[in-house]
Amino acid sequence: MTYREAVEYLDSFINYERMTDWEYPEAFKLDRMRSLVKELGNPQNAYESAIIAGSKGKGSTAAILSSILRMENWRVGLYTSPHLVDIRERIQVNGLPINEIRFAEHVLHLKEILDVPSWKKNPPTYFEILTAMAFAYFKEMKAQAVVLEVGLGGLFDSTNIAPSRVVGLTPISLEHTDKLGRTPAKIAVQKCGVIKGRELVVSGAQEPEVDDVIRRAAAEKDAELIRVGREIRIFEREFGENFQRFDARTPFGNYFNLEIGLLGVHQIENAACAIGLAKAFEKKCRMKVSDSAVRQGVLDARWPGRLEKIEDCPRVILDGAQNPASAKRLAAALKRHFSYERLVLVLGVSADKDLEGILTELLPECSCVIAAQAENPRALPARELAEAVRHRDSSREVMVCERAPEALEKAKSLACPGDLILVTGSLFLVGDVKKHAEAV
Repeated sequence: MTYREAVEYLDSFINYERMTDWEYPEAFKLDRMRSLVKELGNPQNAYESAIIAGSKGKGSTAAILSSILRMENWRVGLYTSPHLVDIRERIQVNGLPINEIRFAEHVLHLKEILDVPSWKKNPPTYFEILTAMAFAYFKEMKAQAVVLEVGLGGLFDSTNIAPSRVVGLTPISLEHTDKLGRTPAKIAVQKCGVIKGRELVVSGAQEPEVDDVIRRAAAEKDAELIRVGREIRIFEREFGENFQRFDARTPFGNYFNLEIGLLGVHQIENAACAIGLAKAFEKKCRMKVSDSAVRQGVLDARWPGRLEKIEDCPRVILDGAQNPASAKRLAAALKRHFSYERLVLVLGVSADKDLEGILTELLPECSCVIAAQAENPRALPARELAEAVRHRDSSREVMVCERAPEALEKAKSLACPGDLILVTGSLFLVGDVKKHAEAV
């Protein structure tokens, strides 16, 4: 099986990342996932793991934690979703994606397992197959520590079968309300499903109603809880267009003048959460995490598609903010780190997202909007998006460029030297633009 054939085979399975109309939690079958990994010898039990759930900052926190842990010369696996450009980004060991040969080998092995009548009657999903592949690959690569980003929710997510003794909960807000719940508290109940008992839980800064749910869940499961903003305190220092510095005071020790290349106050909060999780590994898994590993890991952490500058003239920024809370943080980060005359907004959102909420945060900041859509069936048509923008603010200049590459080129033709181009609203759109930019 070639790599291309492997990708095509995976694409033949149901993929909820490309759909909006499906039932939750009925579509998620953890018994099916457990059966699948049993066929592989339960590889998820071969290493220590941390699982990270939340609405915002899961991927960044996972990337920072992975970066810290590998500074101790451990073999560290990282599983995230979705990918931006290449599916292999989702499965990494020590910062390197799984190569095409191994990817195809693992898909072929799973194909041989699944090519029997019992599995054909109840086939796994795209995400379940990838998760099982990741578990098996991490075992094959003799990973000592693995960082898992939850795909959706937590309680019924495929990653949640891993016996993680370290749990991260990044900020929880309204998202997937048709599936996870109509209030942040109800959504938090689903996210807290990753707490199974006696773990060390590190929570990002949360709204009071969410914090209450997390505290109750930790107490009920006899889990120790450490919270950013309470037990972990942050003190901001200098910042610029490419960096920010901060201090972190934690129950595990104090860290002064840390530097991170990821931008926005929210990334400092994510880093503080990751530091707590790294020290939780030390406490729960007896894996030493030195102060120098924390410092260097935070400094070296990278996470594409989050306030990522891909061009300088004009400056082009990519950010995958896809809900109102993330858009609010994005707007604040732009003003904090960049000076510009006009903001040219390339916007594309998925049809199931809160477009009104996103527009509330971003429209006041921009001079014009280019409505685009990702090459994903979930994408809201660009013309519908443009109409929504015009309805909200008829004075705003709005253009339609349905394909992401055309939208980027249009934005660059409109931007003057002192302007800033922002591509946001969807990680799928950001991925399309990044793929185009890298191909040019």
